Amino acid sequence: MVRAQVLHGRVLDAETQQPIPNAQVGVADNRLGTSTNDDGRFVLSIPPAYQAARLTVALLGYRSHTQALPPLPGPELRIELKISPAALGEVQVTGLVEGIVREAVARIPRNNPARATQLTGFYRESDNDTIGRPRYLVEGLLTVFKPDYRQPGDDGDVQIRQVRKVDLRPAGQAVRIDWAGGPFIAQFGDFVHRRAQFINPRHFRDYAYRLGPGSSYAGRAVYVVAFGPRKGNSRADCEGQLYIDQASYAFLGAEWHYTAGGLRRARHSGASSRQLRVAYQPYAGRWHLKTVWWQTQARLPIGPPLNYFGEFLTTAIDTAQVARPGYVERAQTHDVFLRTTVAYDSAFWAGQTTLLPPAALRQALLDQPRQQRADSLFRRRRTGADSSTVGPAARPTPRESGRLGFLGRLSFGAAVGLFPLAGAGGELAVRYTPAGSGFALRGTAAVATPGPALATSFDYQFVLTKTLALRLVTTWLHGQFEGEGWQLGANYQRNLRPGHRPLYGRAGLAYIRQTVAYPVGTFDNPDDALRVAGTKLGADRLSARLQTLTEAVLPTLGLGLELTHQFELVADAGYLLHLRTRAQLQLDEESGFFLTRSSATINLPNADVDLRVNNQPTATLPWQPQHWLLSVGLHYRLRP
Repeated sequence: MVRAQVLHGRVLDAETQQPIPNAQVGVADNRLGTSTNDDGRFVLSIPPAYQAARLTVALLGYRSHTQALPPLPGPELRIELKISPAALGEVQVTGLVEGIVREAVARIPRNNPARATQLTGFYRESDNDTIGRPRYLVEGLLTVFKPDYRQPGDDGDVQIRQVRKVDLRPAGQAVRIDWAGGPFIAQFGDFVHRRAQFINPRHFRDYAYRLGPGSSYAGRAVYVVAFGPRKGNSRADCEGQLYIDQASYAFLGAEWHYTAGGLRRARHSGASSRQLRVAYQPYAGRWHLKTVWWQTQARLPIGPPLNYFGEFLTTAIDTAQVARPGYVERAQTHDVFLRTTVAYDSAFWAGQTTLLPPAALRQALLDQPRQQRADSLFRRRRTGADSSTVGPAARPTPRESGRLGFLGRLSFGAAVGLFPLAGAGGELAVRYTPAGSGFALRGTAAVATPGPALATSFDYQFVLTKTLALRLVTTWLHGQFEGEGWQLGANYQRNLRPGHRPLYGRAGLAYIRQTVAYPVGTFDNPDDALRVAGTKLGADRLSARLQTLTEAVLPTLGLGLELTHQFELVADAGYLLHLRTRAQLQLDEESGFFLTRSSATINLPNADVDLRVNNQPTATLPWQPQHWLLSVGLHYRLRP
């Protein structure tokens, strides 16, 4: 059986003999490929079917290099690239430089994939300290599904195939912020597919474009178009350079940074700078995403400064048999690589084409575990502890499970529903004249025949196990009636469709207290020493409402459909098993600072309260809660 062979190589400048980073290395018309690291080195896994193919190396501004693959395995291949500056040539530009960009945008369906493609790619991200040493490093092998480039509104999907990490942040650090961007820069950095602002016709009025000195890429002459905000314009988010093929008007790449206004409008508002560099490569007559380089710096109110670096590299392109990954397989935008439990391992990528880490990064990763082991050994010796277990195997271990564990169990939700009411309605009249007081309440109200009341609620859950959670719900009623209530109980949830988008069966049991009230007016209070049911109500104005207070047991059944790993659409039906319902008169202070206002509740019947419905004395109200309660809402998990 013939196995894949590994090609090691290094790309240098032919004149200066300096390493060339970011050069694109490919075989089989770039179907397989990689890029050089900061030292100019690359490693490329060559399957048997491609070992007779030709090797190409290209970089903007250099002459492309093509040769037959050398016998494998073999020594490191040395490749020298010669500079190839190119003038603009005799290209007729009849309009503004903006016209070149407009023409390139118009030709995206012709130059970029017109059907779905699948990229296999390597992803790396890190957060480096102020002197460039990584505080963490995470790497992954990805499958990236790309819809055709005529659909800029569909970013596609990403599937994480393999992942490893090293977390070198201090274990006792009080604040640990995961800045991890995840693998989605393969989507967010693809400015051609997304029609980034600086190539979006809707924003051309915000940008100024000018033509720079020409250059070449893979033997092609290119336009170098500098772009930035028009004078006096604050709506342009980006500033940088575009590289456009002169012959086909294909976008070959771009490099840009965010303006001050763009940073304020960006999703991560704490960033002080953000830069991107993106390149495309030709395959089968179309230009496909090759590399994305992303760097963000931020100084947040808490914790150390963040120096985030992420890069994506396409290592294989598949234009046939492209199937979008299923829900369970595809990553979500809130997934964070740092939660992986796979430790850093030098042999992890055996047999895979990845991007070599530069020598400085490899040395930093080596030095920091060594320093941690030395510090651990020093502490053990000072305390007299046994140091026999301190050695090469004492590498950093995952700490995610102990960090913010409490917060990871919290989830929240909001819902809208119907609270069941029934009754005949009628004319209400209430009189309350407490003995020995100057306060007198005389109120009337007309109550229409009650029906289900609109209810909104907010739900807090604390997960005990994978299927069981404690639940606290606060509820408010709106419409003809008002009221407040709460529920306290437990909720059970089980996935009915394992292996697919989760559909959960839900069952719950709670104790509920809910008021249903009807206001009867606001009244002057001449008695600043008024006491009602033992509560002092000294405000100048008091409002009054008649209400029922229901206590019940509430069993519920429902369904939950997972929209993303963090958001779930839920629908529940409950049946109120009434324990007791009381009629009450409630008085509330209406003046004074709201945090110091008091309320008092009088249970009916009461000797000081005269209640009449349709002019008939009574101690009950013309509405009563019924049994069925329905709600639909959205639930959010703080940490999936």
